[in-house]
Amino acid sequence: MAMLTPVSVSLPEDKVPTKKMVRDIIGTFLTKEWPSVDPETLIMSYHASFANAHCPVERPKPATGAPVETLKVFIKFHKETGGDIEIFKHLAPSKHEEALLCYEYGRSGLGAKVYGFFKTQDGTLGRIDEFLDARNMEPEDVEDAVIRADVAKGLATFHAMKTSLKKKAVEPYYEAVINGLKKYHKMDKLKALGKEGGVSVDNLVDYNFGARLRKVVDKLESIGGKAGWCIHDVQFMNVLVKNDSKEGESKVVLIDFEFVMQNYRAFDIGGHFMQKMFKWFDEESKIANCKKYTEEEKRHFCEEYARQWNKLTGDADTGDQVFLESEYGYMLAITFDIHNMLWFMSEEDDKDPLNLLGLNKLFDEFVDQYAKLELEDP
Repeated sequence: MAMLTPVSVSLPEDKVPTKKMVRDIIGTFLTKEWPSVDPETLIMSYHASFANAHCPVERPKPATGAPVETLKVFIKFHKETGGDIEIFKHLAPSKHEEALLCYEYGRSGLGAKVYGFFKTQDGTLGRIDEFLDARNMEPEDVEDAVIRADVAKGLATFHAMKTSLKKKAVEPYYEAVINGLKKYHKMDKLKALGKEGGVSVDNLVDYNFGARLRKVVDKLESIGGKAGWCIHDVQFMNVLVKNDSKEGESKVVLIDFEFVMQNYRAFDIGGHFMQKMFKWFDEESKIANCKKYTEEEKRHFCEEYARQWNKLTGDADTGDQVFLESEYGYMLAITFDIHNMLWFMSEEDDKDPLNLLGLNKLFDEFVDQYAKLELEDP
């Protein structure tokens, strides 16, 4: 099902599909009822972001009898922006590998089913997924112990997942991101953009993240930090909370696997704790108005994570071990976001004050955590 299938549709120049195009794409994979649906009866919306576009599509119920095929699907279109972060290209999965990973994750029962992976005649790649009746996770959700435990178990399951993707060593990621951070260290252009946006980022730009990140990685390695398939982009928008989960079923689903690669599991765990403080797609503030993850909540999360990890791997990790790893992982995740935001600033001349304030908040969190763990300054 994750084989690349050509579809007899050519998207217009603006890449926004018509209802007929959408019907024909879906009908290539769901062949019993979708091909005969009147396109004008479809309910669909199209949403574009920097790298991708997505399109939920719903058809009416059949006039007689129960439907044989799903009534609603979710289409993801990959945009050719030329905006892929160059330093990660050799590490991140290709679009085909991402589709395969989604397919395998969906077959596990933990994620959305993948109905098809396609290429249009104009060269656009896309994927048709099961539509999930769910909403994006909010910071307050993880204050619920049940949801918090489900996220922990979901991450442990993903990290330990057996997949057909080829495992790559962890170190090349750190070589890439440290070199990337060095590129932006003391860059005058970034300071100028901050001033134009009305928010100084001088202290952040002058701070040597690369050298400090190396010390964090060395420390994590010395305490036996374990690796797995990490998502990296663990912002709360990439966790869905089901509106109506069945008894015994996880209340959450992990999504968005564009950056999946081998890394320390601490990256995603610490990253999850850190991301509670941010709402990156909010139009009023990128900094969430909520309390930080408490130590008690973190330790509960890590106990649940360790239990699930051990169940899947046969290891005997403790919650304390996972918690200690996550303290360093917190900084791994911050440097990923800082690098990517500095890259976006540099490439797009971004000086949005909301982004700049979010960037400074990440900086403050890194500095505080680095001091808390008593790591040496380079």
